[in-house]
Amino acid sequence: MQIWSLAGIIEKNKLANDMPFLLLVQVEHSSLTEPIRLARNTEDVSWNGQAWYKFPIEIDSITQDGKEVPSLNLKVSNISGVIQTYIQKYGGFVDATVTIYIIHAAHLGNTTPEFSITLSNNMTQYDENWVTFALTSDKDFAWQYPPNKYNRDFCRWKFKSVRCGYAGSASACNGTLSTCRIASRFGGEPGVESGS
Repeated sequence: MQIWSLAGIIEKNKLANDMPFLLLVQVEHSSLTEPIRLARNTEDVSWNGQAWYKFPIEIDSITQDGKEVPSLNLKVSNISGVIQTYIQKYGGFVDATVTIYIIHAAHLGNTTPEFSITLSNNMTQYDENWVTFALTSDKDFAWQYPPNKYNRDFCRWKFKSVRCGYAGSASACNGTLSTCRIASRFGGEPGVESGS
């Protein structure tokens, strides 16, 4: 949990304020020499030694169905076509890292944001109005855990690996017990009952 600065808490609790909280978006991709930095504001912002360019930005609510990793849709204006040009040139920015910062306009000298989150872009869509990035948390959630699972019919070892143990002249194996070259080292679990 991120704790807001004292200045941020004071600004948030004011009854009236002529200075807004600003949403900043930084897009980093291996194909870019420098990140794209955008600010949801009516004028450019200079923060943390960087220029953040004014741009219409919207954030949808988080979608969560209990079956997939929750995602957040970040929409960036496509009226000028600038971002669309980037995504067409660089494969849709899939696997780009997107960092969202919340700062306060009255405290641009504070280099620590009030809030920040870093997400990965899984999918990009666009139309004449918006470029939409489907952001999810780190790719760690896509890893299988536990790393091994019991499978009665197929060997989990890579053919000719140390665990497989086969060093003969055959060039391939389909991973079944019936074709295993060293049946005593079969990486499946033939003792597991089938699910049917």
